[in-house]
Amino acid sequence: MSEVRIARFVDMNACRSIFSDYSTFVLRSSEYYRRQYETDRGDKHELQVRCTDRGSAEMSCFALSCWTKLEGDEPTRDEWGIFRNSVVAIVSTPSKVCTFLEEAFEIRNDSVQNTRRYPFTSVEHKAVTYADEVPEQITPNNIMEMTVFTKRMKLEKQKEYRFALPFSMVPHYIDTYIFAKKPDYMETCFANPDIRREDKDVLRLILLDAMAGYGHFSDKELREMIANANVLF
Repeated sequence: MSEVRIARFVDMNACRSIFSDYSTFVLRSSEYYRRQYETDRGDKHELQVRCTDRGSAEMSCFALSCWTKLEGDEPTRDEWGIFRNSVVAIVSTPSKVCTFLEEAFEIRNDSVQNTRRYPFTSVEHKAVTYADEVPEQITPNNIMEMTVFTKRMKLEKQKEYRFALPFSMVPHYIDTYIFAKKPDYMETCFANPDIRREDKDVLRLILLDAMAGYGHFSDKELREMIANANVLF
């Protein structure tokens, strides 16, 4: 059985960072997503859950990378509509992203925690489930499942697949972690087929700049980077 395909839908500012500034990956805190609750990318109840017995639970000591689980190999028109202003979809698989993160953050089961360059203990990842309340009793064994990998029903359309990196020390607050590394997790990129003319011109310049000879993408052909490059030209 083939592995599920996942996508990051990114706007023009993210395209600049990924392709032009060479900041190829971003992790966000739960607080970041809570502050974004008025947009279609955030939730003011991020990493919080209500129980049917009126109890509740919350976790916040994670850095997150949030993707969308695709129906097929490339985004459908409905999937393009999940987030506003998306101009590019970066498509990959969970195993590729997980391997990339483990290598980038030097997370190894046999490594000594104190020798690590980054404050993460592991990479946890799975598809998010959606529920306004959870019937199970919250226990130390399921609290991560109930908080980190459960979101409210109103966000069900996001079809989220999530990577969560727990901090190795608490409290440890990083709101946004941006780093540059060879983007081995990217399988394919797609341009939004309904991209506006002005965005098309800007994105084309960003991609040409990325291939100008001094970045992670300098050895790539445009059609290797953007599968439907005919959208741009």
